[in-house]
Order: sequence, then C-alpha cells, then structure tokens
Amino acid sequence: MKKLLFIIFCIIVFGFKETNTFKIKDFNPFYNFSSKSDTLFLDMDLSNVVTKGITIPSENTRNDQQYFRFSFSIKNTSTTPKSFYYKIYYQNESYKLTEFTDKDKQMVYNNLSSNNFYGSWENTKEEFHKTSLIPNDNNFHQVIDSFRIVGNPREEQRYFGARLKNYKPDTTRINGIINYIKSDKPWIAQIEKKAKINNISVDEQLYLDAMWIIDDERKKGEENNRWKRNPRTGNYSFLIVVTDEKGEKDIPASVKNIGVKDNTINNFLNPYYYYFSSASALPEEIYIEKSKKVLRTKAVLNPSKGIYVNLLKYKIQNADTSYFNRSCGNSEKLFYGAHFEQFFHNINKNYVLKNIPEVYNVVKKNYTREQYEENMSKYGNEGRSDSFVTITNSPAKTVGWSKFKKAIYIKNPGDKKMDKPVKENVGVNTRIGFTYGKYRAKIKFPKLLSNSGVWNGVTCAFWLLYQDEAEWNDRSICKDSGYIPKYEVGKTDHRVMTTSYSEIDIEIVKTTQYWPKSYYIGNPNPPSDEPGKNKNLVVACTNWDLACKEPSKFNIFVRNSVVDGKSFDLFRWDQWYKALTIKYSDDQDNIVGDYIYYEIDWQPDRIIWRIGKSKDNMTEIGYMDSTSTKIPDNQMIAVISQEFHDASWWPVAPWDQNFIPFPKNDIYGYIYELEIE
Repeated sequence: MKKLLFIIFCIIVFGFKETNTFKIKDFNPFYNFSSKSDTLFLDMDLSNVVTKGITIPSENTRNDQQYFRFSFSIKNTSTTPKSFYYKIYYQNESYKLTEFTDKDKQMVYNNLSSNNFYGSWENTKEEFHKTSLIPNDNNFHQVIDSFRIVGNPREEQRYFGARLKNYKPDTTRINGIINYIKSDKPWIAQIEKKAKINNISVDEQLYLDAMWIIDDERKKGEENNRWKRNPRTGNYSFLIVVTDEKGEKDIPASVKNIGVKDNTINNFLNPYYYYFSSASALPEEIYIEKSKKVLRTKAVLNPSKGIYVNLLKYKIQNADTSYFNRSCGNSEKLFYGAHFEQFFHNINKNYVLKNIPEVYNVVKKNYTREQYEENMSKYGNEGRSDSFVTITNSPAKTVGWSKFKKAIYIKNPGDKKMDKPVKENVGVNTRIGFTYGKYRAKIKFPKLLSNSGVWNGVTCAFWLLYQDEAEWNDRSICKDSGYIPKYEVGKTDHRVMTTSYSEIDIEIVKTTQYWPKSYYIGNPNPPSDEPGKNKNLVVACTNWDLACKEPSKFNIFVRNSVVDGKSFDLFRWDQWYKALTIKYSDDQDNIVGDYIYYEIDWQPDRIIWRIGKSKDNMTEIGYMDSTSTKIPDNQMIAVISQEFHDASWWPVAPWDQNFIPFPKNDIYGYIYELEIE
C-alpha cells in the first residue's frame, strides 16, 4: 500500500511519464489568464445566475476570457505523422471526499467520491478531442483548446426541470385547483385531516395545497437546470490526459464520458480515481499530468442587488403588495438579479402564545426584573388571550435595502400605541445554493437584553437550510436505520433512507450555557449557572442530522469532545431527537449589537462554527465531524432571521416568552456582507 501511495504522490506532484510515441510539456490550464503565482484567484460572477447557474469564468466578461484557454505542447516521437487524443478534467479539491479508501489493506474506490464536484467538456458526449496531424519532425507543437466550469457538469437528469420564471399570482388558477379538490371527496377529507393537525382552517389548508401544486407543476421540464448543482467554492485542480488512438480505445466509457455510470460499480466513476489508481498499469500510450496551477474561487453576494419577494412562498391569500418598491418586490429585475429574498417562516399554530397585554422597549432601561416579576404577578393566567407568533401581512414592509446603512435591514415591528401589537418573525435568505463552503456573514443583530438583563424575546439566527424539498436535492442515504423525517413529532420508529431536509444553525438565545443536570451521565458534579443574573447570551451551534445513527459516535445526552485542545459538549435529548447541539456563552456585547462576523464552515466530513469582530480573528465555538453526526451533502441556502421562540425550547431559560412584553419599537438587524469561500 505504501508503494501505491508513493506512486500516487509522484503522479500528483510531478505528472506521469513519457510515452513511446510522444512527449508532452508546458501544460497550462488557463493561459489566457495571468496570475502572479500558481494560484489564479477568480471570484464567481453572480449576475443573473439564479435561473442559469454559475459558470467559471463568467459569461459577462470580455470575449477572450469567457472560457479557460488551455494549452500543452506535444512532440511526435513515432516514425510517422499522427493525430493524438486529449481530454481535460477539473475537480474541486477544497470540498471533496478522498477518491481512495482503505479496505482490507487495499486502496479501493471510495463510492462517495462520485459526489465530488468534477467535470470536463461542457457537453459530456464529447469524449477525447483529436489534434490535427502532428508531424514527426522532432519539434514540439502547441495544442490549444477551451473549457469552462459549469453546474451539473455530468448533465444528470435528476437536475433537469423547467426554466424558472417569475411567479405572478393567478387567482383563476388557484380557485380552479381549490374547487377541484373540494369536488374530490377522498382528497377534501385528507385536507380536513391535515387542517386539524396543523390547527388551521380548511380554507387555509386548501390554499396552501393549491400553492404547493402550482409550485410543483411549474418545476417540471426537460431543461438542464445547472443551478441545482452549482460549482463549489474553493480550489480547483486540473488534469490533462493525452494518448494515441490505441490508448484512447482502452479507456473505459465512464471515464471518457463522465455522464455515463460505470457498469462494474453501478455508479459514476471519478476520473481522478481511475487515472491515479491505474497509474502503474496504464498503457505506455496514455500520459496524465495534474497541473501545479490551481484556481481559487469564492462567491460574494451583493445585498445592494435588492430583495426578491417570492409570492409562492408567501402562504397567505391576497397578499398586500402596496409596500413593493424598486429594491424589494417581485419585479422581473429583482427576480433575475437579486441575491436575497424575503424569508417567510412557517407559523406553528400548535404553539399558542399567551402574552401579557403590555408593550415596552425592552432593550435599554425601561424594562427591569422588578417590572417583569410584577407583570407575572399581575396577569397570572388572567388577562392574557391566546394568540400566535406571526409573519408580516405586507411583504416588503419589514425587510429592505438601506442606502444609508449600505445594508439589508430586517425588523420585527413595534407598536407604540398598543393598537395591534404582535410578535412577528422576520428574515431574508439567499437565492443561490451551494454544497459545502465557508459561509461568513457580517451582521449587526440587535441587542437582546435590557440593562438589567431581561430578554426582549427575540432569537437571532444565521443558518443554512435545504434549498428545495424536491428529489433532486435529496441527501445521501443514511446507511444505518435511516432519517426521522423533520415533520415527525415526538418519539417515532418511522424512518426514511433519504430526505431533502438539512439545516445547520447559529442561534443566539438567552438561556443557560449548560444542559439540565440529569443529562450529564456519570458526572457527579455537573456544571450549572444562573443565567438570569448575568448578561451573557448563548450561541447554539446545531446540525439537524435527523437522528441518523450512521456515525460511529452517535450520542444522546451530553458527550464531551476535545479537538485540537478545545473542549465541546455535544448534546442530543434522546435517540429520537433530530439535532445535535453545542453551546457557547459570552457577554452580549461580544455576540450582538455591533458588527459581528458569524461563520459556518461546512465541509464534507465536518462542520466548524466561528464568531468574531474581525474576519481575520475569529473564535472557534463549535466543532462536529462525521463520527458524531451525519453531515448534509445537498444544496443549501443561507438564512438570516429574528424570531420569537418559546423559552421552553431552551431549558433552563430564565425568562418566559409569555411575560415578555410586545415590542414597543421596531427591532432592527442589518446584513452587510455574505460570502462563501
């Protein structure tokens, strides 16, 4: 095995070998771009990529740089003039799984590496390109060709669908679907049952189902939706393969055409595995070289492009669009160009709010511990009517672009006059999905505590969420017992082998930094604190692995993990609980209220959470790897939100949401930057 690894190392670093019939030199994967080192830095162009997907280099640049022009020189050392065959491959190296795995002391193909992001010619049916006739004149002759990095580079059918178009509400179509459902007795019976479970009216449920049907229908089509498998950020390597006619015939069909599955493994075969694993056995007529030059790319989202409002995701009939404007709405310009859209929370009507009928500006001086306790005593179970946390009645009213701040703002609305006070969730999400990446956002979240440490009821969050619930976005299979679906409530044995649901969170809450004492199994002196007596906040770092038991160190309750000298307590409530969480505690001033960088570093085999006042000096606050939790591998978007959570979700929280007054003033958050690298 050591010999094989040495061969692989030599190939990767030095290229392969000379052949009997030709020699190769001067392979350059992007000679039409200049760089001061072996690394070419080229940011992704995100103009109009929501519906088309990302291409590298950009289609919007000058004509001579819309493709990578690569070159190599070849000398024909045979006895006659000949044409030769060549093919270029690329692979993302920053977010990949190794192509090799150790099985019984043999390095064999790692099937998971078929999910690495690699490609070749944009049209996968093009196999090896053929050179012109190269004379046997003892001279090197330059070969020039072009390629670019595109989404869905294997042209997989699972990522095909309709061309996305801007949605404008069609009342006739919606009512037609609703009336059809009503005419179908078994179907309307299902709707009635679903409405009861969701604690909403039948009319509301009918509307939700009609909108789901419309959304599902508009996605069906036969176009290559390259945006469903966008290129990954980070570093790319480049591999050139050159051969003659005989050697070209020896290469498997699944390597010549990366869009064809290999019959021997019933899966896609990563070409990097084939060429490097077969290196010592490849015929003399095949030359391979991995370039020392690499591409490094990142995605920088632009808040100034505005906020799109997707009315298909706004699950309330007869939307009030009177607040739509040039920078926030559903215009064609925003549909094609905005990098962000308004996020509409799903409101759980089974979570009943029994709020005190008071409004205060909780942050700052005017809500004290004494006032909180006084209101608890004053209202008790009387004088509090049932209500729910809400979302806006008017899209674009509570989110927008601030030219003065040069930031997107989100605001939980206040009510100074106590006319119709609400606790309203608000947020925005990105519209361009990625698999893996270091997501870093510069956000100014509001302060959450009054001067005396009373919570204002808001939970601030920066999180990643699955981009689509369709099958194209399914996660890899949970090999053990499967996933517990997100919609399942409580303890259940119902599991599925795959699902599209994935979520990775940073949530900023007011609670204890520890877990209930009884969950520190085997610890006679479990840690504790008194969160009501300090001005600390907790940053909760969570991966929703849906209770997949595949990881070797799957745990329930508290399990301590030490990584590079840092200690983390990983917690899960029980074997059915669908998320694993780490808590980090610090003073409010270091977590919110100022320009803070929040980072979720999502890799194929680990997730790392960081926070800091400078992107160059961040503190690692959470770490999980694939031995502890099932890491998602589907495409996700980023969400920034301010929500009113039930305090019971975070025991032992010192303040009860029901006795936190309604906000008197608007509660603002600002999003300045968001990049993925």
